[in-house]
Amino acid sequence: MLDCGTGAHGLGKALVAEAGGAPITGHILISHTHWDHIQGLPFFEPLFNPGNTWHVYGPTGLGTSLSDTLSGQMQYSYFPVSIEQLGGVVDYHDLVEGSFVVNDIKISTHYLNHPALTLGYRIEADAATIVYASDHEPHRRELAHGGDIASNHHDGAHARFIDGADLLIHDSQYAASEYDKRVGWGHSTVEYVVDVARQAGVSRVALFHHDPARTDDDVDALLELARAHAEACGYTGEIFAASEGPRVDVVGDGGARIDGGRSAFVANVTPAIEATNRSVVIAVRTAEVETTLRAAAAAEDFEIAVASNRPELLDIVDRDAPTMVLIEDGALGADLDMSELVASIHERDDADGDEISVVVIGGSGVRPGVAGVTSAREWMVWPSSLVYVRTKLRAWLLRRACRWQNAAPPDNEAQRLATLRDLEVLDTEPEQRFDELTAEASESLDVPVALVSLVDEHRQWFKSRHGIDAAESPRDMSFCAHAVSSGEALQVPDALLDDRFADNPLVKGAPHVRFYAGVPLTMSDGTHAGTLCVLDYRPRLLNEHQLTELERLADEVAKELEAR
Repeated sequence: MLDCGTGAHGLGKALVAEAGGAPITGHILISHTHWDHIQGLPFFEPLFNPGNTWHVYGPTGLGTSLSDTLSGQMQYSYFPVSIEQLGGVVDYHDLVEGSFVVNDIKISTHYLNHPALTLGYRIEADAATIVYASDHEPHRRELAHGGDIASNHHDGAHARFIDGADLLIHDSQYAASEYDKRVGWGHSTVEYVVDVARQAGVSRVALFHHDPARTDDDVDALLELARAHAEACGYTGEIFAASEGPRVDVVGDGGARIDGGRSAFVANVTPAIEATNRSVVIAVRTAEVETTLRAAAAAEDFEIAVASNRPELLDIVDRDAPTMVLIEDGALGADLDMSELVASIHERDDADGDEISVVVIGGSGVRPGVAGVTSAREWMVWPSSLVYVRTKLRAWLLRRACRWQNAAPPDNEAQRLATLRDLEVLDTEPEQRFDELTAEASESLDVPVALVSLVDEHRQWFKSRHGIDAAESPRDMSFCAHAVSSGEALQVPDALLDDRFADNPLVKGAPHVRFYAGVPLTMSDGTHAGTLCVLDYRPRLLNEHQLTELERLADEVAKELEAR
C-alpha cells in the first residue's frame, strides 16, 4: 500500500473479505505524516484483526519515531481506540533515503521537496518499475512553468530517481497558470511533471493528488493541458489522470536500471542522530533570512552561531565543528571566492571524516555553476517558509547521520569530465592490454578483485574488471570517486569501521567490500579519469612496497588510456 488516506477503509474491507479469515500480511509505505496521508490508518480493518502482521514504513523525524507520530492521531482526545489496542502485529520502520527489499520487491526512497520530510518510493519487481512521488514541488520554481529539468541539480536528481520508470504516479495538483499563487505549498504543476517524465524516459504517467476543489471536468481539462504540453516538448509516453477504482497493469521491458546511488538498508538511525553535532553557523545580510533560520534551528534543536565576516566564520568552524554552514549570497562580500571558502571549511572537517555541509542561500539563480558557488554541495532558494527550512535542516542532518558519504567532485570537475570523454573509452569493448594489467594487480597484491574504474558524471564504469561481474555502479556508491576527489592514493583498511563507507550498499550488501585501495589515473593535463583499484572481502592494508606496485600499474593504465 502506498500511503493510507480515506481509501484505506474500503480497501481494508475488501482485503478481509478476500482473505476469508486467513491471516493477512502487508506493507504500508507512508510518504509523510500529513493528515491526508495517514487518516485512514484508524479505519483500516486488517490492523485490528488478530493473526495479521503489518509493516508500516515512513520517514523518520529528528526527535520522534514514526510509531509515535502515527499514534498521535489515535490519542484519547481524537479517537476511541488507542494504537496499543490494534489486534494485529504492527511493526514500524523508520526510513531515511535508502533501499530495502520486501520478499522479491526492491523499494528505494528519495527525499521530495515538501513542507514536511517526505519520501518518494521507487518499486522494482518482475522487471517492472513504479515510482510514487506524492507531494513534491519543483526545487527551481521557474521549472513549474516548464523547462530543462537538468538545469537544476536537485530537480535533475529527482529525474534520476525516476529514471526509466514504467509507471510514474506523480503529484500534479496545479497548472502552471495557478502556481504563482501557491509557491511553497509543496505541489507540482502538470507541466513540470511532463518535463520530468521526458527527462527520465518514463513510459506512462498518472497525474495524481488532484486539487480537492476540482470537478471531474476540471481534471479532464488538466489532463488535456498535460497532453498538449507533452506534444509541445516532445514527450511521447502515455498520460492519464488517476481516478478511484481502475486497475492498472504495469509491464516492464526488463531493461537495466541505474540505481542512482541509494543505500541498501532500512535505517533506524536514532542513536546516530542523537550523537550527531547539531550546531549551525550562518552568515546573512537580511533580517528576514536570519529570523527564519533562527526559528527553524530552534524548532529542530540546532544550536546557531552568526558570523559577519570570513575570518569570524572560520573561527567558529574551528571552535564548534558544525554540521552545517549556511551563507546568504552576498553576506560576506560581493568579491568572495566561494570555492576558496568552501575548501577552507572542508580543511576543518572533523576528525571522524564527517564533511561539513555548505549551503548557499539566495534567489533561484544562485546555484552551483552560477555566481561562483560551484563548490557548494547544497543551496536553498529564497524566499523559503519556516516549514521548508525546518525540513531542509532535517534532511541534511539525516543524510549526515548515516554512515555513508558521497565524494565531493574535484575543483576541476568540468575539465576532468571533458578529458574523460575525449578519451572515447566509455562503454567500449574489453581490451586485452587493460585486462592484463588488472590480472597483474590481482596476482601481485593477492586480492580477489582489480578494476580499471572510470568515474563518469553519475556512475563509475569499469574498462577492465578482474574477479567481479558488474560492469558499472553509481558514482554515489563509488570508493574511487573519493580517490579522484582527493587526487591521491586511497586505502580503506576496513570499510565497516569507516564512517564514509560503513552503510554503503557495496559494503552492507553484495559484493560486501571490506578493503579498498585505489590510485588515481592521472592524465597528461593533470586530471584524474578514474582509478586502478583493488578490493578484498576481508580487512587488510597494503604495505609500502605493495602500494608502490599499485601506483606503478596505475601509471601503465593511464599511459594505455591516452595511447588508445
